[in-house]
Amino acid sequence: MSEAGEYPGGVEPMSFKPIADDDRLVYFATYTNASLGRVKNLYLDWARVNGPLSRECKELNHLFSTCVDGNRIQVPEKLKSPAKPPDDAPPFVLDVLHDASKLALQQRTRQVRALDYDGLDVNGLEVMINSDETALTEFELIKLTVRWCYKYRASLDDFIDFFDFNNLSAEEKAWTLGQLPCTIDYPSLVMNSLCQSSLLDIAELRPFKLHYSGFHWKRYYDSTNHDRLATFPDSVAKALTTFHRKLLVFKVDDRLSFAIYVPQKMESGQECVVGDTMRLFAFPHSSDKTTASRLSLPTKKNYRLYCDEDRFQLYEGQQQNTWIQIIRDFRARNRPTDQSQPTHGCRTSVALGKFSRGLSDHIGRVQKNIVLGAVCTAFDESPTLCLADTTKWLTND
Repeated sequence: MSEAGEYPGGVEPMSFKPIADDDRLVYFATYTNASLGRVKNLYLDWARVNGPLSRECKELNHLFSTCVDGNRIQVPEKLKSPAKPPDDAPPFVLDVLHDASKLALQQRTRQVRALDYDGLDVNGLEVMINSDETALTEFELIKLTVRWCYKYRASLDDFIDFFDFNNLSAEEKAWTLGQLPCTIDYPSLVMNSLCQSSLLDIAELRPFKLHYSGFHWKRYYDSTNHDRLATFPDSVAKALTTFHRKLLVFKVDDRLSFAIYVPQKMESGQECVVGDTMRLFAFPHSSDKTTASRLSLPTKKNYRLYCDEDRFQLYEGQQQNTWIQIIRDFRARNRPTDQSQPTHGCRTSVALGKFSRGLSDHIGRVQKNIVLGAVCTAFDESPTLCLADTTKWLTND
């Protein structure tokens, strides 16, 4: 057993003037972490020779902890040239684990690629491409299915529900589209991950043009897939500070879902004036056509947004005039001693009257309702769709 290595904090230079934007620009322009990789490689080389508890490894560990935050270091000459391990030395444990996992992955991949399609029916193919044990990427599974379809004269669209197009690159999505029949919905389904969400279907997205294939929404969080609802507030706060354009979708009732478009970055834990840039959507899951008007509305010039890891709140002027609020259910974070009490990831309150009087009369109150499902998407900047196009689609009634 060994104690963890110390983590010495960097010594901050003394400053007698306020830090300006130019100071930040100089800091990030000169910031480098190139020493991290070099120290890590030297550490592994010395560990192969003398073991990870050797004096050389401890010294390199100290240097690594020093430069991890960008502080400049100088590697001593005595540590730059580790000796080669003798030929009869036992293999290094990390090399053994790496080679074993690499061999296992290659064997599983060869087994799948060498699969004899003769006698494999549709059910067998569906079981194979839906299995979690397959050591293939999503794109490799699609190509495998395409080869099977060519051999047996089948259509790829019969298996389209088995693939998660969010895991494909822009080039892979374009290739996949070339293998599918020319229909109206397939470009949107492949390019826009919002169309694969189980919270909203294409028919609900179509009136607001949110199904448009030019909207290259990349799924960032999805409680219906693998993410826990308890982490939804954390994911929203991180998405707001990371991405320029976000679309939050959450379901509060079997009859109602909402979407919030946020077209700017903002700091977590700070109130931000969003003005009339945001847009909110309501999706009533019912056949009552009286609620179908004015379900997509922009914010006004005096709207503000506050978001941190526990609360998302959009309000006009003052917090008492809130339109939408999403709060963490703290019982989900701090589990009570009484385990019989139910806990939920988060709850939401929505002023439905700000959408329309008809929606408010039809649904009733949404006051601290449990969030049943949520999706957070960010706009993929790699495709060629400019900001003006996105704003035009999302702001026109």
